[in-house]
Amino acid sequence: MKNKAVIFIIIFIIVIGLITFGAYKFITSFKEDKQLTQEKANEIVQNFDIFNENVQKFAEGRDYFYKQRENTFLEEFAKNTENWNTLIENYQKSIEDVENSSKILKENCIVKFADPNINSKCTIFKSTYEAANNYYISDIKAYNKTVEEYNKWANENNKNALNKGKLPIYKDYIDYDKDKEYFGKEETND
Repeated sequence: MKNKAVIFIIIFIIVIGLITFGAYKFITSFKEDKQLTQEKANEIVQNFDIFNENVQKFAEGRDYFYKQRENTFLEEFAKNTENWNTLIENYQKSIEDVENSSKILKENCIVKFADPNINSKCTIFKSTYEAANNYYISDIKAYNKTVEEYNKWANENNKNALNKGKLPIYKDYIDYDKDKEYFGKEETND
């Protein structure tokens, strides 16, 4: 009987020890998860501002790009092909800056957070990111059509050729927020 009591006490102590250890691991894991979630939320807040600043610069560059193209006829490109080539390179750089500033947001905005402010920033990020890339693709496709026409004319008239715009990130329109709409997609007959 004494042996059974000792075995029972040992088993009881082991069970209590396992339960205590499990509770301890659960609590520490919960605290670590909470801390990790808070760190990700802080990263989103910090990087959202940088992303937003780059998107604003992209939008300003886009406006300037459109103003330059607004009243330009094919023959006028020949007057300053170097500036046009620089303009399109700068426009490409601005979308690359948007892409570079989006990396942490892409990593962290794949889950829902308890904080609605963080979820709101992620939602805005996704739609803005999609729009910027799709607007860029539309602009480059339209510009490249114009460049093809101009380069054909330039070749016939012994003028300098223009460089085509490049699609460094996406080759085709994206639906980044997966809402089945391609925000920013503009097909124009330029």
